[in-house]
Amino acid sequence: MSFTITIKDHEVSTFEEFGLLIKDYPEECFKLINSIKFLRILKSEDIDKYERVLDLARREKDFYPFIFEIQYILNPFMELRYHGYSFENLKDLGRQILGYGPMIDIYLKDFLKYKLLTKYMIFTHSKDQNPELFENIQKLEDEFVTNENKAYFKLGFLLANTKVITYDSRPYADPKTFFEAMLSPFYLARFSHSFEKDQYAYAWLEVLGYESSIDRYKNLVDTIEQQEMEEKL
Repeated sequence: MSFTITIKDHEVSTFEEFGLLIKDYPEECFKLINSIKFLRILKSEDIDKYERVLDLARREKDFYPFIFEIQYILNPFMELRYHGYSFENLKDLGRQILGYGPMIDIYLKDFLKYKLLTKYMIFTHSKDQNPELFENIQKLEDEFVTNENKAYFKLGFLLANTKVITYDSRPYADPKTFFEAMLSPFYLARFSHSFEKDQYAYAWLEVLGYESSIDRYKNLVDTIEQQEMEEKL
């Protein structure tokens, strides 16, 4: 049985091709996937995929994890794809997270929020190839519950396999150089305001093994910011 699926200006005739469209048109694809017509076609063409889709619909009620997982049911050989993003490997995802720092992309945050990365590693069997990485990502999924932003940036450092922080497109390899720059008049107001909120520097210090020094750096930022305010009075 031949069929044609139309999403926006795209026409596809295989489920694999349809799976490739999901990251760019999640709402439209979700609506189609849940239509009786699509399910009938899927059942007649591939009973295994049909049963897996029904199973997913029964156990996953959140939109984003559903739409993420469905694309790998339809096309299990794709790279990491989600909400307009495509990554050839996990390292590229880590670089993207850090490249935005200290800004946070809410959709990249979903990889921890909805545990999409561990799902992906199970789909692609990379869990078995790198069990240590899988376990570390699971730990960050747990940490995400109590500190979303710090877990998010720690994921970036983990996947990118780096201990270098990037701020305004400038890399910093050690805390001394970084804080000298951040506490300069050019950065101080913006950095001191975001230091606690975005958790970017906190995550980096933990990655470097400086957990015990975090309060010292925070106090330093607070002290200099207070001095700046007093000088303006």
